[in-house]
Amino acid sequence: MSKMKRRYTAAAAMMMVLGLCASASAAYDENLNDYTLDTMVVEADAVKNKFGDTITEQSYYRTGGDVKVITRQEIEKRHYTDVTEAIKRIPGVYFQNPGYRGNGEYGWLPSQNGVSINGDTRVVFLVDGRRVDNLVSEKFGSNSKSGSKATGTNIDQIVNMENVDKIEVIKGPGAAQYGSDATGGVINIITRKGGAEGKGSIDVSTGSWHKHKYSLNYSGSAGSDNSWHYFVSANRDMSQDTKYKDGITGATGELFGSRWKEDGANIRVDKDFNDKQNLKIWYNFKEGKDGYPLTVPAMKYMNTKDWNATVFRQVVGQKWNDAALANGLYKIEGIPVLDKNNNQVYDENGNPKYTYGAGWSFDEPEKYRNMFAVDGAFGAFSKFKNQDWDIQYTFDKENGMESYVRIYDQKHKYSARDKYVWGINPDGTTTSSSSMQLTNKYMELFPNGATQEQLDKFIADYLVPFPGNKEAMKEFINKVGGGATEPTSWREENNRGIQFQYAKSFGINDIIASVSYDKAKNLSKRWQNDGTLKTSSVERKTTTAYMQDKIHVSDKWDLTPSLRYAHYSSFTGSGTGSAEGKGSTHLLTPALQTQYMFDDTASVYASWVKIFRPLRRGDYTSTDQITSGNLEDEKGDAWTIGARKDLSDKTTVGVNYDITRMSNAIATLGVVDLNTGDTKSYALNAKEDKKAFNLTIDHTFDEHLSANFAYSHMNNEWKAKNGWVLAPNYLMLAGNDPNVAINRLRPANHYSMNISYENRDLYTGLLANYYTGADETFFTDKQFLVLDFNINYKINKDWTVYGLVSNLTNEAYETSYNSRYGRGAAAMPGRCWMIGAKYSF
Repeated sequence: MSKMKRRYTAAAAMMMVLGLCASASAAYDENLNDYTLDTMVVEADAVKNKFGDTITEQSYYRTGGDVKVITRQEIEKRHYTDVTEAIKRIPGVYFQNPGYRGNGEYGWLPSQNGVSINGDTRVVFLVDGRRVDNLVSEKFGSNSKSGSKATGTNIDQIVNMENVDKIEVIKGPGAAQYGSDATGGVINIITRKGGAEGKGSIDVSTGSWHKHKYSLNYSGSAGSDNSWHYFVSANRDMSQDTKYKDGITGATGELFGSRWKEDGANIRVDKDFNDKQNLKIWYNFKEGKDGYPLTVPAMKYMNTKDWNATVFRQVVGQKWNDAALANGLYKIEGIPVLDKNNNQVYDENGNPKYTYGAGWSFDEPEKYRNMFAVDGAFGAFSKFKNQDWDIQYTFDKENGMESYVRIYDQKHKYSARDKYVWGINPDGTTTSSSSMQLTNKYMELFPNGATQEQLDKFIADYLVPFPGNKEAMKEFINKVGGGATEPTSWREENNRGIQFQYAKSFGINDIIASVSYDKAKNLSKRWQNDGTLKTSSVERKTTTAYMQDKIHVSDKWDLTPSLRYAHYSSFTGSGTGSAEGKGSTHLLTPALQTQYMFDDTASVYASWVKIFRPLRRGDYTSTDQITSGNLEDEKGDAWTIGARKDLSDKTTVGVNYDITRMSNAIATLGVVDLNTGDTKSYALNAKEDKKAFNLTIDHTFDEHLSANFAYSHMNNEWKAKNGWVLAPNYLMLAGNDPNVAINRLRPANHYSMNISYENRDLYTGLLANYYTGADETFFTDKQFLVLDFNINYKINKDWTVYGLVSNLTNEAYETSYNSRYGRGAAAMPGRCWMIGAKYSF
C-alpha cells in the first residue's frame, strides 16, 4: 500500500471511529453550565428533561425528536458572526452557497445562499416560534419544477447575532407544529431578553481581507419592581474582496466584487405583570449591501493571455484561422451557417455562407465564467433591508406552556444592480455583448490577420482589460461612465398576521390549541423612464389551526397526537399572470409523536406526520406532460425513529433515522415515451423517497475537555407513477432541476468532530467537518476537510480577547454547482483569521 493511500485510509478510519453519531434527543449542547430560560438562570442539571431533551422557551411543542440547541454562551465563546457559522457543525445540516455573501439576484437560484436538513430544502425559519418566511416569495425561484423547494429565507439576514439567545434546530417531522411543509425541519432563533441587572458589552474585531466586526448591546430592568426588561443591540459587519483557493489549480484567487457591509439593530422590551402574564415588544432592523460577483473565476485561465483570448472571442470573433495563426497572424475564421437540419447554407452564387460574429456556446464554461469578473470589478451588488415588528401578550402560563395573542408585521426589501461593459465600439458607444461593429473593424484593419503586437493593441484600445490589472480596470470603468449605480427596480415582501394560542393542563393531558392568519404580499416596483413608478403585486392569505395533546401516559412515556389544518387562498394581484384566481387549497394533516424512557440512561422516540406543501405561483404555468393535467400540491408522509443511551456519566450515544415518502412531488424528469421508445424531459407529478441517517457520540474526557463526534448520510430517490417509466438516464435529462440531481450535488457523507477545552479563563475549540463521496463531475475533489479554530481568554471581569481562524488549512472546496459555470465556480472562502476584544460593563 502506498504512503498516500495509507494516509487516506488512516484518516477515514479515524473519522469513522470518531464519527459514530448525530444529534439525538440528548445531543451535545455546549456550555449548559450557564443557561438561561426566559430571564431565569438555571443550573446545568435542570436544562434537560427526564428524557434527555434540552429545554427551551418553545420546547413544550416537542415530544422527543432530533434536536440540537446552540446556547448563548457557546455563541459568545466561539464568537459566531452569523447563524450559518453557529449551526454548520450540526450533522444533517448542509449549506448550498455560491461562494460569496448576500442574496445575489432575486429569483436566480445559483446566486442564493440556501440550507437543507437531512437532504430536504423544505426548512422553516422561526423567530421566537413565529414563521418569518413569505408565502409568495420568489427569491429562490417561482416554481417547483426547477427551483429550490426552500421557503426563500436567507438564514443570515434574519437577525444579528447579538440579538440571539439560542438557536434551536429541529430535524425532520418533529417540527409539525410549525407547518406541514417543514419536512426538512425547523431552525428557531430565540431572542435575548433583558435581565434584572444593567449590563452591556462592546465587541470589536478585525482580520483577513480588511474584515471588521463591531457590535454593542445593553440590557437591564426598570420600574420600582424591576418588572420592565429591555435589551438593545447594534452591529456592523464588513469586508473587502475575499479570497479563495481554486480546487483545480490549487492557486489562491481574489473574488473581485465580493466586498460587503451589513448593519443591524434591534430592541426588545418586556413587561412582566406577574409569573404568568407578560407583554413582549420586539423590533428588528437589518440591512446590507453585498457584492454580487455572480461566480468565482477559474484560476487556470485568470491571466492576461487567456483573458484577452476569452474577451476577444466573446465580443469580436469566435474562432481563429489555424492556417493563418501558423504564420503568426490572428485572423477570424468564419463559422458555417447551418439550416435547421444542420446542412450548410449557400448564397445565390452557390458559395457557402459564413458568420464572423462573436458569441459563446458554453462549450468552455470555465473560460466563459471568468467574464463575470468584469461585473465584480464594476461593483455589481445586491441589497436588502428588513424591518420586523412582533408584539405578544401572554395571558397565562401553565406547566411550561404559554397562552398568548400575537400580532406581527414584516417588511423586507430586495434589490440588485449588475453593470458590466466588455468593449467600446468604433462609434464611441459601449457594448456588453458581441459587437458586429468591432468584428467589422477588426476585419477592416487586418484582412489577412493581425500580428500579436497588433492584436494586443486592438484589445487595449477597444476591449475591457484583465481585471487583475486594477489600475487599467479603474481607468476603463471611468472611461465608460462609472460602475454600478443605485437600482431602479426592487422587490418588497410584506407579511402581516395574528396568532392566538391557548394551552391548558387537564390531569395527564397538556393541550395546546392555536389559530393563525397571515397575509403575504410580494410587490415588484420599477421606476419608468418618464419618472413614474410601476408596481405589480402577488398576494396570498393563509389560515392555519393546530391542536396537540401531550399525554403523559406514565412517568416514562409521553404520547402526542396532533392535527393541523391549513387553508391557502387563491393568488391575487396584478402580477399573478396565469395563476390569477388559482391556488385555493386546504388539507387536514395529522401527526403522532412519542417518546419512552427505559431508565435514567436510555430513551427512544418516534414520530409520523402527513406532509402538505401547496403549489407556487409559477407552477400554474406548467402541466403534467404525461397526464395532460395540472401539477398538484406536494403530499406525503414522514417517519423518524431515534434513541439515546448514556454509556456512562461521561458518554452519550444517539442514533436517528428519517424516512420521507412523497406520494406527489414535482420535478423535471426524463421519461420514456411508451409509444416511440424515445426519452423526453417533462415537469411531472412524481414520487420521491428520502432517507437520512445520523449518529452522534458526546464524550466528556474530564472537567476541561469535551467532544462531539458525528456522522450523517442522506439519499434521495425519484420514482415513476403509474402510466409512465423513468428513463435510465433521467438524471441527465433533468435540465436545471436541482432536486432531481440532489444526490450528485452534495457529498454523500458528513463526518464532524467538535472539541472544546476550558480551563478557568481560557476556552478554545476546534471544529472539523469532513465530507466524502462528492461526485467529481460536479466538485473539484471527492472529499474535503474543513477546520475552524478559536481561542478565547478572559483577562479580567471586564476584558476578553479572542482569535478565530476559519478554514484553517486553506482547503479548496465547494458546496454547490451550476452547469453553466463548471466545476469550482462556487469555491468557498479560503483561510480567514480574526482577532478581537470584548469589553463588558
